[in-house]
Amino acid sequence: MSTSPELSNKQRFEYFTRTIPSDHYQVKAMVEIIKMFGWSYVSIVYEESNYGIKAFEELEVLLGKNNICIAVKEKLVKDSGVASEADYDNIILHLQTKPRAR
Repeated sequence: MSTSPELSNKQRFEYFTRTIPSDHYQVKAMVEIIKMFGWSYVSIVYEESNYGIKAFEELEVLLGKNNICIAVKEKLVKDSGVASEADYDNIILHLQTKPRAR
């Protein structure tokens, strides 16, 4: 089961079909939630995987189109179970440098 928007390319993946929607809709929903709360300055933490990176890239574009700025971008190692407590502490410290971001 894959939700990657890359697989929506019918020329490249002629026989691929989905049973669940593309991540594109999840990203759109995130932007709508951010807009609903009236936030214009947000921080993002995402996973270093094809899924996480592609979703982040799409989110970054949609936020820009909606005049929403990204304060902090933090990437977790692909297998979050490998990240140390210090890695998480560093991410939190970095997020705290922009206290107005949501």
